[in-house]
Amino acid sequence: MKISLVTTYPKAEEVARIKEESLLAGHEFNLIDFNSFKFNVVHGKINMQDFSDLEADVIIIRGIFVAIHALTPLIDFLHNRKIKVFDNKLSTHKYAINKIADFMKLSVAKVAIPDTYYSRSFDDYSQFADKLGYPVVVKSTRMGKGASVVKIDSKSELDKFISEYMVREDKDNSKDLIMQKFIDYKYDLRVFVMGEHMFCMRRIPSGDDFRANFSLGGSVEPFNLNESLVRLSKRAIEAVNLDVAGVDILLDKDNNPYILEVNHTPGMVGIERATGENISKMYLEYAIKHAK
Repeated sequence: MKISLVTTYPKAEEVARIKEESLLAGHEFNLIDFNSFKFNVVHGKINMQDFSDLEADVIIIRGIFVAIHALTPLIDFLHNRKIKVFDNKLSTHKYAINKIADFMKLSVAKVAIPDTYYSRSFDDYSQFADKLGYPVVVKSTRMGKGASVVKIDSKSELDKFISEYMVREDKDNSKDLIMQKFIDYKYDLRVFVMGEHMFCMRRIPSGDDFRANFSLGGSVEPFNLNESLVRLSKRAIEAVNLDVAGVDILLDKDNNPYILEVNHTPGMVGIERATGENISKMYLEYAIKHAK
């Protein structure tokens, strides 16, 4: 079988693992870096670089955060060529990966999340922080793996963060940020859900970092979910409407659970290390089976 993987993160460890498992299974594997996506229309005929002459039985779309809107016509183009695609329901989400939408969906489904504030104006941030009480957490609505997540302990730190962010990102608004209540947690859990399969690991932060992401150097160990957390994880992915997801759960000191995030493109290397399971192989088999 000919497998192609389309991504904007071609150097990700998960990409290497999927390639490895594809070759071990006897498939042909082709990696397409979507960062360099191009197309042209000449005499009424469209030509999409890397795709017009592509020979593939299944295309897996994973980790697309650049030129994301170009995927809509691309999927139609591939379907017209009778090529099956697995995109983890990305098309259902109108090709938008955004924590704002996910938090709203979780809230509507009455899934507990940390108290959250959003505004496009930094003018609101001081009163948001006062309502939440310091420390607060400010994070990007688009980045994952713990990137652009900052704990802020005081008004002066908040003012400094805003001024530095505006210069660094060349933005005068906060439309790509959210503010949340800081949860003093006992356990930071990642639940990897793939159809009916569910695996869980505890993430342990490195040093004094409050972020426990494996990608940031945190350590991992297996964790047995109780039935309540299994149900909570299922409710979270149903609310966001995904088949494959990484559900991040914080358990506070009183064992109250909060959904921190539902990751649309969950990492697999950390969960493999924690559980000893070949998650990448399972993912590849799942993608092939459910490609449409």
